[in-house]
Amino acid sequence: NPFRPLETSNPEEFRRHVENGRQVYYQNCVFCHGDNLSGNGMFVHGLDPLPTNFADGATIANLRETFLFWRIAKGGAGLPEEGAPWATAMPAWGQFLNEEGIWEVILFLYDFTGERPRALEEEVDTE
Repeated sequence: NPFRPLETSNPEEFRRHVENGRQVYYQNCVFCHGDNLSGNGMFVHGLDPLPTNFADGATIANLRETFLFWRIAKGGAGLPEEGAPWATAMPAWGQFLNEEGIWEVILFLYDFTGERPRALEEEVDTE
């Protein structure tokens, strides 16, 4: 996430991006993911599969920000089986949101839930 380094280098600017992400979320995502990010928005009854419950720490803490960017931008319709196990009815938001807005909503998701993005794993030399 290009804005993640601001968390320590410029906290005020970072908070501005989180706030922008909050606005993007409540203008676009709340209808499916709900007010509290638990996947219980007003459109949930018409969706199969159900939206991701970001309030469940076991969900978002296991995801990397780059995966979330890809999933938000590309959505889920028509994904190959390699997209599993996270099948989704989410539309491709990359057609409606710019890259900055997608990165900002990702910051908001982690900020709201109090979780941290999954970090890169280092390769372990077993020899």
